[in-house]
Amino acid sequence: MDSAPGAPVTAAGPGEVARLVETRRPALAVLDLVLPGADGIELMRTLPALADLPVIFVSAYGRGETIARALEAGAADYIVKPFSPAELVARVGIALNRRAAPGPFVLGDLAIDRATRRVTVAGKPVRLTAIEYRILHTLSLDAGGATTYETLQRRVWGDRGGANPQTMRNAIRKLRRKLGDDARNPKYILSERGLGYRMPGPHDG
Repeated sequence: MDSAPGAPVTAAGPGEVARLVETRRPALAVLDLVLPGADGIELMRTLPALADLPVIFVSAYGRGETIARALEAGAADYIVKPFSPAELVARVGIALNRRAAPGPFVLGDLAIDRATRRVTVAGKPVRLTAIEYRILHTLSLDAGGATTYETLQRRVWGDRGGANPQTMRNAIRKLRRKLGDDARNPKYILSERGLGYRMPGPHDG
């Protein structure tokens, strides 16, 4: 993993990944396909902490179906061993440029500073849980269009993380309450019946 250029941090095993992502906030993750007691692709798919990070796999397995499986699961790149340090640096740079952190999101009185994960409403800070922030961040990335229940499940709770419909509704209700959003006439988080939720784009009328 890489938290800043020239300052990589490493995880001793899959169990440390979530903690490192939350505490060090790396810009990108480099995973081996075969990890101690875990499959790298499944870890990426099921760990919510990796949902917003570009993930590059490095592996001795160069079979087309394995590479396709990783890319279809959402990997930013796949490098087959052996490779040179220069190639890794180049691939990391490309992935970071492709997934450059979006700028602040502003919708009416709501402002999301994605670099610091700071959320304010009318200039006042709003304290969110990690789950609530991931929901808001995901919706803001899709602002102007609908975010499906399936997308929220994958990005916020992970493919196997388990958010049943009631859990998701409860989380949205608490998030709306903290934002001061009236569920009967919302301006920040709108329900799309049978599909998911939507945030208006900053320039929507």
